[in-house]
Amino acid sequence: MNGPVAIILAAGQGKRMRSERAKVLHEVRGRPMIRYVVDAARGAGARTIVVVVGYDADSVRAALGDEPDVLFATQAEQLGTGHAVKVCRPLLEGYRGPALVLVGDEPLLRPGPLADLLERQRSEQAACLLGTTVLPDPTGFGRILRDAAGRFLRIVEERDCTPEERALAEVSPSCYVFELPGLWNALDRLDPGNAQGEYYLTDAPALLMAQGEKVAALHLLTADDALGVNTRQHLAQAEAIMQRRINDHWMTEGVTLLDPGSTYIDGRATIGPDTVIHPYTVISGTVRIGSRCRIGPFAHLRDGTVLEDGVEVGAFVEVNRSTLGEGTLARHLAYLGDAVLGKHVNIGATAVTANFDGERKSRTTIGDGARIGAGAVLVAPVTVGERAVVGASAVVLGNHDVAPGQTVVGVPARVVNPRPEPSP
Repeated sequence: MNGPVAIILAAGQGKRMRSERAKVLHEVRGRPMIRYVVDAARGAGARTIVVVVGYDADSVRAALGDEPDVLFATQAEQLGTGHAVKVCRPLLEGYRGPALVLVGDEPLLRPGPLADLLERQRSEQAACLLGTTVLPDPTGFGRILRDAAGRFLRIVEERDCTPEERALAEVSPSCYVFELPGLWNALDRLDPGNAQGEYYLTDAPALLMAQGEKVAALHLLTADDALGVNTRQHLAQAEAIMQRRINDHWMTEGVTLLDPGSTYIDGRATIGPDTVIHPYTVISGTVRIGSRCRIGPFAHLRDGTVLEDGVEVGAFVEVNRSTLGEGTLARHLAYLGDAVLGKHVNIGATAVTANFDGERKSRTTIGDGARIGAGAVLVAPVTVGERAVVGASAVVLGNHDVAPGQTVVGVPARVVNPRPEPSP
């Protein structure tokens, strides 16, 4: 077992989401929120990640199926967070070392504070360290109790708080580092005598302290880190914060966003420097954008799209699963789906690659330097050769390829210069 390890609790349904989908699979900026938590744990140094599944377990496994360092433990009964961690014991039997324990519905957790927790736990040889934050509205979180000297005493879940405890603003957003195997003994001693009749993981730090172990609560997290998604309103908040983070990242990397507040960029997209993105552009999925591109306004780049350097995708242009070669222009009201365009292609206004025949999707290929006129329709599968011209409003039928240098016009398209231009 490679360490450090991370345990991520993801077994709950999230009833307040009013959804049949497991809560951790709801998306933030195009990705299931559980993936952000996995990334944060990995970025902090975790080398083995155990995800605890329960409700809709198969879907959660499928969402993380391509992650080679992720293992799964099943919590068949929802008996509390302490019980959820305990079901990981068979997978981690024999492992000695630090274990991050996180929850899968906090997608805004950053790797930095988690790495700090791991480092502090290692250097201080603590049995448990927990990250805390202070919130203007701590509703829903367990409160941190300290003594007069500021030393950690225990966590009290909100339902079990006295009025004085409920007024405390420092909270535990379920972010821990425990030393294993010491945690297992504390979990065996958990008592479900509380308002929910559950085994609370939040009781484990105090139990370890009672055994003489070193435990500390460190104010390392921001309010954003601690945002747990329990409702659709929380999901919208997480979406807005994540979008700000993504947009700030790309601006730092040399991308111009003319109006970041109206620009939507998926967390999986990559963008080269000196690209300019106009307002109301949506970039969704695994999209790769080169340098010196101009995009929008009101453009939509969908999953699988690649824009090479110097491409322009203008107002109301949608690109889906397509590659646009260097210097290619599609400036107005076009749809390019399942297409491969070469270099310096010009796509006229309202041109369409008709990629779906009702049963299957097919590819359109357009060679270097070709010009596609306004309103043209290319019915896939079809190839338009280099330097070919498709006239305005022409319809090129499937399997009726246009040879290099040819010009075609009409409906259906016919050749008006039957001799292709010689290659230079």
